[in-house]
Amino acid sequence: MTALPVPSSHSSVQEPLFRTATGTRAHLAPCPHVHGADVLLVTPDDQPDLPVCEWSQKELAGVGRRYFDFLDEAMRFFGSHVGTERTVRDALRFVQHDEIWVPNSGSYIALGREGLAVAWVGKTYVVPARGVLVTLPGYVPGGGGGVARDEVEPKICERCRLALPVTGICDDCD
Repeated sequence: MTALPVPSSHSSVQEPLFRTATGTRAHLAPCPHVHGADVLLVTPDDQPDLPVCEWSQKELAGVGRRYFDFLDEAMRFFGSHVGTERTVRDALRFVQHDEIWVPNSGSYIALGREGLAVAWVGKTYVVPARGVLVTLPGYVPGGGGGVARDEVEPKICERCRLALPVTGICDDCD
């Protein structure tokens, strides 16, 4: 399957759209309408009958997006919980990105590369890569029905016995 090309006003890159099995609208991956649902990639055959949801249309148009030069600026604007900043930075340490934004919904921070979001930060979680979830204090797992994700448990440094960052490299010992 190939993704239906959707132009983004901020970039020349095409973003894939998704739908639920019985859905009547197309959505971007982080759209709250499909959050936690099993989704299918929208194909060109689906396009004539499948309008893009309003939330996703706004995201694609860049309406209300606020861009930042630095992750710390985005975390301050977003209102990240005090004490989670280091965990967020550690989780995103090796994510290659060329832009940072908070969408018009204000529901997350996105790190993008060539116009596509590659990592996300919420109030209680970090997604440094698709399928990888790093929980922050206050995270409560969903009520089911969603797609299973790998949860990353911190490993302990053999020398200092402190929890290692997501990178596995001890900042205190190495």
